[in-house]
Amino acid sequence: MNMWLQWLLAMTVKSRGRPALAIDGVARTPFIVLPSDIDLLGHMNNGRYLSYMDLARVDMTVRTGMQDVLGRAGIYAVVGQSTMVYRRSLDLWQRFDIETAVLGADERAIYLQQRFVVDGEVHARGVVQGRFIEKGVGTATVARVVEVLEAAGIPVSLPELDQRVHDWAETNRLPSNRQSAPSIWGSRTPR
Repeated sequence: MNMWLQWLLAMTVKSRGRPALAIDGVARTPFIVLPSDIDLLGHMNNGRYLSYMDLARVDMTVRTGMQDVLGRAGIYAVVGQSTMVYRRSLDLWQRFDIETAVLGADERAIYLQQRFVVDGEVHARGVVQGRFIEKGVGTATVARVVEVLEAAGIPVSLPELDQRVHDWAETNRLPSNRQSAPSIWGSRTPR
């Protein structure tokens, strides 16, 4: 199934009617590996994992109430960084769940862990840094996001951010988009 269609279903139908979720809860979102997800090796393509993680985050934000509240405030989330670890492949028609949980936040971003789970076993795991943009303003701080959510009656309880996650984010951070970031490889020249 085309990812556009899955996105539309996730944003309009799939999460509606599922149990409400606290922001510090763990969302479990069910999926199935479709023929359009398979690569030439016969298992789910590594790039599809990131797309499914997007869909699972939509499910989480709908079930926590964040999507509607932040949408009305003109705030939306974007991925700042992500990393994946693959343990076992997912095969055609295999059912799997993505478990999504908040790891913590700093002043600029929220961090999530997402696990691909089959029969209780982790097949892959991703960590995502989510940043927030406020229309007409620019980057929204986590404090601003919390303020908007709590004003709408959504309690926000964020775990303390593990130092390892903070270090990962700092190690992989690129300069601000307002700064120069030339592609320089030292003595090597791209060809």
